[in-house]
Amino acid sequence: MAENITYDFTFDDGLTYHFEVPVQGWVETATTSSEPLPAWTLLATDRCPNCPLDSATHTRCPAAVDLHAAATKFSAIASYKNARVSVVVGERTYISTCDMNTGLRSLFGLYMALSGCPITNRMRPLALRHLPFSSMQETLSRVVSHYLLKQYFVLKTGGTPDWELKDLVALYESLDTVNSTFINRVRHASERDSNLNAICGFGTFSRLYTMALDD
Repeated sequence: MAENITYDFTFDDGLTYHFEVPVQGWVETATTSSEPLPAWTLLATDRCPNCPLDSATHTRCPAAVDLHAAATKFSAIASYKNARVSVVVGERTYISTCDMNTGLRSLFGLYMALSGCPITNRMRPLALRHLPFSSMQETLSRVVSHYLLKQYFVLKTGGTPDWELKDLVALYESLDTVNSTFINRVRHASERDSNLNAICGFGTFSRLYTMALDD
């Protein structure tokens, strides 16, 4: 596995934004960041109601800390604006010309899944095999396949597998709560709507996934 997954957003005027997302997890913290962290990254700011972190030992929201640099870059960009997005995952390169809804949803989702958030971090196994620009059907297939494989190993080690996907549905319900609350943080870093619409997309997809799993 490569050390970083890279994203390059190149706009029509030649402006390029480059991001390197470390796959080893949350590395940007309040103590290691070279720049002051914005107030909206504080754990107490618009904290998710289902957040399990202890405020005595965590002063910052891990997902917000990892996301803030990218959110700041795209703060003044409209969601309908297109860019050529190039993503390098290991030995594979994915390229798409897409609007900010699609590009940022892919980038932000990767950051959140690899962050130190105990809820979004449960998507880390999929993030390590990142598939940019994936459709709802592709993501649902990957999630269910991975989950059922995990249940097989639970069975093989003497545990009780969840073949009915009850815990997976519960996870998406938790993710929906996080996504619905996290957008309030991102408002503080948004002059226009690209950041907000990307996070809104997470909420829409998490609710659709929950309904699809129930079906």
